Amino acid sequence: MRHFIRVSLAVLPLATAAPYSLNPRDGKPGCTSLSFGDFSWTIQDFTYNAAYHFTNPAHQVSSGSVKFNLTNPALPETVVCTADSTWLTDFFYGNINYDCKAAAGSTTKTSFAFSRPSGQLNVNQTWTCHDEDPQYPVTFRGYGTVNLTLDCKESNYQNPDWHQGETYSLRTITCSPVTLSLKPHDKTAVA
Repeated sequence: MRHFIRVSLAVLPLATAAPYSLNPRDGKPGCTSLSFGDFSWTIQDFTYNAAYHFTNPAHQVSSGSVKFNLTNPALPETVVCTADSTWLTDFFYGNINYDCKAAAGSTTKTSFAFSRPSGQLNVNQTWTCHDEDPQYPVTFRGYGTVNLTLDCKESNYQNPDWHQGETYSLRTITCSPVTLSLKPHDKTAVA
C-alpha cells in the first residue's frame, strides 16, 4: 500500500502539469478547450445593401442583401452567411432566421437574424468537438447578439426623360463592411 501511495504521489505532479485539452501533436489548445475558454466569434466584413428600382412610376422591383463571414476560434473553418430579401421597405426585421453555409462535410450549423431598423444581429451556432475523446464528443451551442452601427451611403437617380422600358428611378444603399468580435450571451455544452 505504501508503494502505491508513493507512486501515486510521484506521478501526481506530472498529471497536474499536463495542460488540459491540448492537441498532443502540436501542443496547442484543442477544440474543446477553446470552446470552454474565453470565447468570441469574429464577424468579418458584415455588409448590408439595398436597391429600390422603379421601372415606371407604379412598378417597383426592390431587394436587400446581407453578407458576412463568421469565424469560431475552436474550428478551422469559416462559415459564410448570406441572405436576400424583397420584404419592403427595410427588407430585414429580425424575425426570420437564415441558415449560413459551412464547408463541405462540416457538422457545424449556424444561423442568423438581422433587423435593419434596429441594427441588431443575432447569431446561433452549434458545433461538435471530437479532440478529447472521439467516442464521447462534446456538442456546443452558442447564442450571441450585437447592435451594429452601419456607415451607409445612399444614392438616388431619377430619369428626367423617362420612356416606357427604361428605369424611372433608382435608389441604392451601400454600407461599409464591419468587422467585430461577438461574445455569446449564452453557451451550453452536452457530452
